Amino acid sequence: MITSDSETAYSQLKPYISRFNTFIDDELWQEIKLNSALVVLKKGELLIKYESLHRYSYFIVSGVFATSIILENGDKKAVWFHFDDLFRMVVAPDSYFMNEPTKYEIKAEEDSLLIRFSKKEIDLLSDKYKPFSNFYYHDVITSFIEMNEIRAYMLSHSPLQSLNYLNGKYPSFVRRLSSKNMAHFLGISPEWYSKLKRKM
Repeated sequence: MITSDSETAYSQLKPYISRFNTFIDDELWQEIKLNSALVVLKKGELLIKYESLHRYSYFIVSGVFATSIILENGDKKAVWFHFDDLFRMVVAPDSYFMNEPTKYEIKAEEDSLLIRFSKKEIDLLSDKYKPFSNFYYHDVITSFIEMNEIRAYMLSHSPLQSLNYLNGKYPSFVRRLSSKNMAHFLGISPEWYSKLKRKM
């Protein structure tokens, strides 16, 4: 049963799907709600554990998530982020697409609310409803293109240039992430990151 609070959460998902000129009729919308579930996490809780086989995707209703790779010495390095206003679909790509235990850990950086789909449910909806399939593949492709553009810019520019680029085009990174996470993402020390912020 979808509660009133759930309806508020799902009300954000519908325009997200529709932004690719996807028409969602009542039948498809009911299927989407029946084949998904709400997930609530507190700040610091893990959404996806390192080395788990995790074949779920998540739509962020509210919150921020950090994807970290686990190094051989056990240290963690933040390599990507998802926000409730940017890159809203979260997966462990190696598990989700390749059916392998993930080398990533994904953690809530704020109290968060998500809508969860299993890969099986996503595939069934995509096979049954062309509008959902169009949304799903457009979203995956668009997100990976944009992620690649950000990474390419950061690889070819200085940390200060990259910070100014993110702050101008994707301000959620600078506004909502901790200094430690931003420093990891830029490949510099937290102390250096603090100096760069003062230069902005």
